[in-house]
Amino acid sequence: KPLALSYLMALSGAERARRCREKKKAAGLHKLIKQQDCERKRLARSKMPPAKLKKLRLRQQTNLRKFRSKSKLNPTRPSPPESSFRTKQSKSKALNRILNALPANKDKQFELIKEIAANLNIVKLEKKFERNQQSLSTDVKQRVYDYYFRDDISYQAPGKRDSITIRENGEKKKLQKRYLLYSLNEVYQLFAEENPQAVISCSSFKNLRPCNVLYKSATPHNLCLCIYHENISLLLQAIDERIHGIKSIDLNSFIKLLVCDDSQELCMFSNCSQCSNNFKMKIQDQIIDLFVIIKWSLWSTSKEGRTVKIDYEGTVQNCINILQTKINPFLFHVFIKRQQSNFFEMLKKDVTDKKCLLQVDYAENYSIIEQNEIQSAHWSRKQLSIFTAHVWSQSKTYPLAIISDDSSHDKYTVAKCLEHLFNRLKVLLPSMEELIIFSDVDGIGGSVKRMVYQDVLVGKRCRNANDFLHLIEQKNTSFVIDELSPDEIEHGRDGLGLIFNQVKAVPNIQKVHSMTVIDIHKIECKIYSYSDKKTIVNF
Repeated sequence: KPLALSYLMALSGAERARRCREKKKAAGLHKLIKQQDCERKRLARSKMPPAKLKKLRLRQQTNLRKFRSKSKLNPTRPSPPESSFRTKQSKSKALNRILNALPANKDKQFELIKEIAANLNIVKLEKKFERNQQSLSTDVKQRVYDYYFRDDISYQAPGKRDSITIRENGEKKKLQKRYLLYSLNEVYQLFAEENPQAVISCSSFKNLRPCNVLYKSATPHNLCLCIYHENISLLLQAIDERIHGIKSIDLNSFIKLLVCDDSQELCMFSNCSQCSNNFKMKIQDQIIDLFVIIKWSLWSTSKEGRTVKIDYEGTVQNCINILQTKINPFLFHVFIKRQQSNFFEMLKKDVTDKKCLLQVDYAENYSIIEQNEIQSAHWSRKQLSIFTAHVWSQSKTYPLAIISDDSSHDKYTVAKCLEHLFNRLKVLLPSMEELIIFSDVDGIGGSVKRMVYQDVLVGKRCRNANDFLHLIEQKNTSFVIDELSPDEIEHGRDGLGLIFNQVKAVPNIQKVHSMTVIDIHKIECKIYSYSDKKTIVNF
């Protein structure tokens, strides 16, 4: 039989490559192969010398132009579908971004895409339930807003640069910065304790924080902190991991750990028999190892009279002993601070046109500067003193400042500033019969210094207190600005010198935080304003 031979025609290279791609596509490896090919080509391009890479880019551009010109000449090529994307590449990139943002779980992907389709009205979903959301009342919102501005919750920064700019009704407005004295969680806890009837979540409370009230963590390094609070905080940081039950404890929780009730004078003045042993039971008896060597720091006054931060090293027992000596003064200070803050807030709400409230304090001196000044002028700047005040009455409030070329802050200048201030208040508040004075006030000095500083930057000159006064008056602001000449202060120093030499000392005046004038020869002294215990001092 004749031998039948069948000849198979050999496949070309292109056909073999196409068949290989089809097999891999059917097996689901198409995208992986493309990614590997792209990576291989990218690595090859990265290793190319610049001249060779330039030739490659030129060849690719030439091929792309040929392809586009061929596509234009081909009338049978179907037109692309209408799309809001300009090119397929931009659409593909947008799709990849969405896919990369989706979770890996397929069920979650389906749920999210279904929800997006429902939001775009592509499909309609049946609502199984509706959430009934209760909005906060205006009264609660206002109460939270005012709480953030309390002086025992946040501290108003005094500097001229300590401000932020906001837009209100389309106009720019500068607000003085305030820094929280506690973390937001601590502030919320304090608010909830003082306002149990106000129902508000912690997240809503945080969202109502005013924009110029900044976090405690944003506090700048030059902010004046309390030595009582700071020293206790430094000691707690040192023993943080050395005692059971106080890890990462804040000062407010530490106070509650030591006393039965932090609102009672008996407990906070360390006279309560029930909590007198709390420090021993909850601190000393909970020490993990008495003799471990640790380091701690404390603020104290050096021999030269400067306040410095000193580092110490010793056992845990040594650190605990130091902490114990500072507990009673700390609790006393905290209680007085809270009582006086509450009394101040109560007075602000109860002021009338006859009974007014006044806050006074010295601001940091203003250094006179010139725009484009020479280098040596920086070391010989003259300073102006700024005595600031704020008065509340039922009908009006006034921020006041007294500017002087005398930069001293002694008792004589304070007496003359107060005398000048009282004469001014008689004109501003003619119906005033009683005046309650608090110290201190922050923010007014920074505001007036900032206004003058901005004028100096544009070329205006401020050479003395009189120039400072005129620059503020041109602003047409609500500030009441007066000037006190050095001659007036010197005249007052001569007249008051004899009085101060003969005046009777008030016993334990460092512990007195409330003085009431009964008549010209008699005053009433209290440790704090709400206290039932009082001492009468006759002059």
